[in-house]
Amino acid sequence: MDAFSSGPANDRPAAGITAIVLGLFLFSLQDVVIKSFSDRYSVLQIVFIRGVVALIPMVIAVLATTGWRGLFPLKPGLMLLKGMFGFLSYCTYYLAIAALPLAAVVAIVFTAPIFVTVLSALLLGETVGRRRWLAVAVGFLGVVVVIGPSGHVWNAAAFLALVSALFYASSTITTRFIGSVAEPWTISLYSMLVFITGSGLASVIIAGGTFAGHEHASLQFLLRPWVIPATRDLLLMILLGFNAAVGFYCITKAYWIAPVSVVAPFEYTYIIWAVLFGYVFWSEVPRPTTALGVVILIASSLYILRRELAESRARIRVSEPAPPPVTLPAPQARGPG
Repeated sequence: MDAFSSGPANDRPAAGITAIVLGLFLFSLQDVVIKSFSDRYSVLQIVFIRGVVALIPMVIAVLATTGWRGLFPLKPGLMLLKGMFGFLSYCTYYLAIAALPLAAVVAIVFTAPIFVTVLSALLLGETVGRRRWLAVAVGFLGVVVVIGPSGHVWNAAAFLALVSALFYASSTITTRFIGSVAEPWTISLYSMLVFITGSGLASVIIAGGTFAGHEHASLQFLLRPWVIPATRDLLLMILLGFNAAVGFYCITKAYWIAPVSVVAPFEYTYIIWAVLFGYVFWSEVPRPTTALGVVILIASSLYILRRELAESRARIRVSEPAPPPVTLPAPQARGPG
């Protein structure tokens, strides 16, 4: 039995917090490796190798938790659509970190909860009150502050980071359509299949480096042809696959064993790792506007989360059946005398 599996589901906040922090730490390490590879390898090559390696432990996990039925779930089309959004989100994120400081990209990508709110209103017809719309506006103001007046606003990488957040939000919305018809490991497995297929097909289209030669670091990272990695680099790419599998497990498990209201705020530890690793490995010091924008983004996102949880609890109370009326015994008729 693993460290997180004992105890009642959704009632282990300490274990959930530990899992989410560990998972995000692992993904932050992945960011460091991929950013360091961005000047000599193709992002598609890295994503493909990582996906093939991660597929092995994911298949084992699906078979161990759900058996063969986990490989053939209901709504596979929606799972593949979620995987496509995830693939586009991760690729645009990696392309952004090739050209911008890690902390700035992570901060911009954390607009995803704001996009989720907007898409929930547009696609799901969910009611969004004035307070949450105001929080959305404040969140986008935070993005403007993060990008700052230093010219990043015209940088294609900043736009890629925003696109990454939009695709991530689309993936989240798709998960709501999937519902509870599949286990989290099955959903992750299908997403990884899309990562492998998407990176492989895209690599075939741009094979040979015909489209390479652009000066922008993000475009170079995308269009660079595949090369045979050095032994050390290949080992790191393989480790990325296992790292991704464990990271997915930790994050999935966190929301499985602890309430969303407890776990979600700790996702912002990702920004802490981004700032720390950006400074340690590339001497990136966040600008004051970046720090201010991060504070604004976190505040608006946490407010949106608070309002969504409150409305969710209200909907649950309304949907609960009313208790049956209490029936008092009929009064006994009194006889003469």
